[in-house]
Amino acid sequence: MSAPPPRSAAPARPGLPPELLARFSSQQLPPGYLLSTPGSPKDRILLLREGRIRVFVASEDKELTLAYLSAGELFSTHTRAYLRCDSACCVLSMPTADFARSMAHQPGMLALVMPVLGRILDNSIALIEDLAFRDVAGRLARFLLVSARQQGVATAPGMRFGLDLSAGEIALLLGCTRQTVSSLFKRLEREAILTRPARRQFIVLQPEALLRWQEGEEERSGGTVG
Repeated sequence: MSAPPPRSAAPARPGLPPELLARFSSQQLPPGYLLSTPGSPKDRILLLREGRIRVFVASEDKELTLAYLSAGELFSTHTRAYLRCDSACCVLSMPTADFARSMAHQPGMLALVMPVLGRILDNSIALIEDLAFRDVAGRLARFLLVSARQQGVATAPGMRFGLDLSAGEIALLLGCTRQTVSSLFKRLEREAILTRPARRQFIVLQPEALLRWQEGEEERSGGTVG
């Protein structure tokens, strides 16, 4: 599946001991700030206090989003991914070696690191699967079905949910262009499969039709978008 939508940010309540938290340095960073790049000599553990960080891979002309980090999550700069502030952020950090020594004495802290790493691994595998086996329409359908299942509220017309993502950000999750995403949304609305009652609000009217889009079982008017 495509990477799930970001969760709403909230003030972090990390389960780290106060004496360890005191050893982190703190930074206030603006939107768009590039925290880490592949091959960076900095090897640090990051704790996001406030805001949202985008984790992505990139080539000269293309970017793919792997995940969004929310407040309270830990991550490492020692990866082949880029880390960029998607909003104003408060980030705590400390050298990975120091954090590793602390974990050796408090093995329970591993449980704080593994969930986000597991989520990014799952998202990466899902992204590879989507790129290999689904066209863009199928990837968008799957993304919407996952979002509806995770965040949706049943209403009279259908399953309603919100996404704190623009069309461009959804495109980066799916590995396509913003124009393609906008075109597919218009087609979904035209075929009464989905409606958008407000900005970044969605109602799935025909989940079974969206499922057929996901599996590529229904010929879509206007041709397949890959």
